Amino acid sequence: MKKAILAVSFGTTYPDTLEQTIAATEQALAAAYPGWEVRRAFTSGMIIRKLLKRDGLQIDNVAQAMDRLEAEGFTHVAVQSTHVMHGEEYEKMLAQLEPYRLRMRLSVGMPLLHAESDYEAVADALLAWMPKLDENEALVLMGHGTAHFANSAYAQMEHVLQERCDRVYVATVEGYPELDSVQRRLAKRPEIQKLMLSPFMLVAGDHARNDMAGSEDSWEVQLKAAGYPVRSVLQGLGQCPKVRELFVEHCRQAVEALTPAGKLFGVGVGPGDPELLTLKAVRILREADVVMVPDTCSSDKTALTIAKEYVSGKELLFAKTPMVRDRAVVDAAYEQAAERICALLDQGKQVAFLTLGDPTVYSTYMYIHEKVLRRGYAVEVVPGVPSFCAAAARLNQSLCQGQEPLLVIPASHDSQALLDVPANKVFMKAGRSILELKQALSDRNLLEGASMVENCGMANERVYPRFEDLKEPSGYFSLVISKGGNS
Repeated sequence: MKKAILAVSFGTTYPDTLEQTIAATEQALAAAYPGWEVRRAFTSGMIIRKLLKRDGLQIDNVAQAMDRLEAEGFTHVAVQSTHVMHGEEYEKMLAQLEPYRLRMRLSVGMPLLHAESDYEAVADALLAWMPKLDENEALVLMGHGTAHFANSAYAQMEHVLQERCDRVYVATVEGYPELDSVQRRLAKRPEIQKLMLSPFMLVAGDHARNDMAGSEDSWEVQLKAAGYPVRSVLQGLGQCPKVRELFVEHCRQAVEALTPAGKLFGVGVGPGDPELLTLKAVRILREADVVMVPDTCSSDKTALTIAKEYVSGKELLFAKTPMVRDRAVVDAAYEQAAERICALLDQGKQVAFLTLGDPTVYSTYMYIHEKVLRRGYAVEVVPGVPSFCAAAARLNQSLCQGQEPLLVIPASHDSQALLDVPANKVFMKAGRSILELKQALSDRNLLEGASMVENCGMANERVYPRFEDLKEPSGYFSLVISKGGNS
């Protein structure tokens, strides 16, 4: 599954406001949905032609952008409009998208003003973001306006704004209300002595710079002639962070409509005793369609052995997780596992990946989890009992009390630099270097306070309350707790 977000805007020929508004909104979408490719399209053919002729800049229209996505193999496309309302440009976009619905999975995010809550959110965002009005000053917002019935959105927007501040007015360039209507209402309020102008458009483009704040017959010129001192604020709605957040939220609905129902669960099965599985882990395993089992290429499948009572009859798949230090080999195996999981999620299946202990503690699973998450799929970590907590319980002792710090160390790697840190210490998976670890603790006078558990909770469990009593090498699942010293 290849997924893209197509951000569709009317467009602008002004590079500065393009970057500050349209590009900034696209960047917000990309940040919110990292597994989705974000592309751009404009609905204004005039702007597209001018950018190509003047700057050599090729911007796709909606059909061109969709053709390009289809040719590149994208199968799921969330189209997010950055139009202000459900007007002619928005409807034109919908018509252009229609032929692709038979060939791709499409979902469309709403324009800025859709639900009643959008008007409320925009009003709050604008009043918090715009420069503060003086006591005798009013704000006049310039909307585009349209002959389309959606033009009523401007009147509703003004009403919602005036519920918060009665010195805010909305007028349009090409619809109702016109500037004359606002001037007649201003004339009835002698306490308003000066005005602020700002565009109620995504960009501060041609209308803002010429029709609103230009030197000839602009709104600013007309209002000054009427006796008002005027200051113009040339900033488009797309520069307002809260407005960009609204577009991101509208896009979320489109993305979720395309997101497969499948979900990956990383299920911690604890250290060995099946009775230590959490109730949630048991439920997830029973509900899962597929159970993925880590395969280290040995005959032992410890995690599967622990959970076998709850996965009976399930489809089992084995994921290669080689225990080698060659990062290229390991990463290739994780990538393959992620691909297999994503293929299952595309089918809407629930996948449970078994992992010993807790998934967030030195777990192979988290590498695969991150790869699946980056592809945009739903994932969840189901915590399990960590081996060091189970071992401490088996030894009937605490790991740390009061203000004692706890340091967890992967003992199979070079841990010399950590041995002298003043803290209670846990050495996980110490089997390969268990005798070397014993000697290192002895050298630092830490052996007396150390204990060990091998294969905690399993049938072949061995417990050494005094680590110094160990005389021979132990197995891979050996855990040492060293308390006291270095203080």
